[in-house]
Amino acid sequence: MTLTMIGGEVCKQKLTRQLLPAEPRDLTRAEIDGLWRIFAVIGTIWKNTVHDSAGLKSSWLEFLTEKSLIQPSYVAEYVNALEVVEELIRTYQESHAFEMLFLHNGIPLDSIGHYLLDTRLAHAKHFVVDEFIRVQIVAGGFKNFIRPQQATGILPENIVNYNGFIAGSRFNRIKPVRSYEGPSK
Repeated sequence: MTLTMIGGEVCKQKLTRQLLPAEPRDLTRAEIDGLWRIFAVIGTIWKNTVHDSAGLKSSWLEFLTEKSLIQPSYVAEYVNALEVVEELIRTYQESHAFEMLFLHNGIPLDSIGHYLLDTRLAHAKHFVVDEFIRVQIVAGGFKNFIRPQQATGILPENIVNYNGFIAGSRFNRIKPVRSYEGPSK
């Protein structure tokens, strides 16, 4: 576990603690692609989506558009996050950069456990990554947090579904559950 904040000069640069001010605008294709990369890696690290989160992209794009085109606009936060991620990839290589950002970032906490939002890294984590995590779960990532259930006599042990989620069709054309695959090693 990291005790000191990760990153270099970009990540550690001091910022105001409030949302960075920005005029609403359309994001560029390069900005959208860079932000999608951050979003898709959430599912990769958590192993709770398939096809690089492609099934969640339309919901995510709708969220991104709303956060960019209305006040308060998150455009400056998105640009900041892209610059932070770029530095983390240069520093830790892509294979470790996102895991460090998501799980072992070393961002200092205040007395009640909230990030001290006074650095570019803290802004990227709080205003972008944590928001993307919420979108990922709400848009469907929750469906794939699974664990083996005890056999009930109705379903074999290797068939599971997210608790409380009913999948499939009411016409029984699609199986309402899927086979369980143990965690990869």
